[in-house]
Amino acid sequence: MADGVNSQQPALTSAAEWETKLAQLRKENEELQRRKAEAEKDRDLFRDLYSKASAHASEVSKENNELLERAELAEGQARDGLAMIKATYEGRVRRAEEEAKRWKAQYQLLTSRDTRMDDDIRKRAALEPELRAEIARLQDKLDNLEEDYVRMESMLEGLTKEQVEDAAQLAETAQTPVASASVVVP
Repeated sequence: MADGVNSQQPALTSAAEWETKLAQLRKENEELQRRKAEAEKDRDLFRDLYSKASAHASEVSKENNELLERAELAEGQARDGLAMIKATYEGRVRRAEEEAKRWKAQYQLLTSRDTRMDDDIRKRAALEPELRAEIARLQDKLDNLEEDYVRMESMLEGLTKEQVEDAAQLAETAQTPVASASVVVP
């Protein structure tokens, strides 16, 4: 800038002018030095702000990448978890349906058995009075036979040995068929 000032003005001759000019240049130099220092402060401030912004952008970018990874992991877990839960519940439903079929079949079996049993019980109930009468009749007959047996036993005790042998022969003869016996006519 000093060269620009010299070229505009013709040669200065007096010392006072030189002094004025020197004071003016010193003032200008101080102003420029001050502006230079402010510019350097601004440069340092902008550099500091830029590095902070850059660091912040890096942190935000890193955090964003981490969040994206976590989101992808969570989505994968949710997708896989849903598939696993769905498979679990489908298995439970299938087992419940199979069990329901089994219980239904058992119910039908027991119902049909109960129906048949009811028919059998009704039939037996209808026959019960007849069967009781038959049992009573057979019981009376058994009692009579037992009485006959006791009488016959006491009669056998009273018979002599010879009479027993005669009775045995008589019983044998009674059992021999008539057709096999030979009858001689004179």
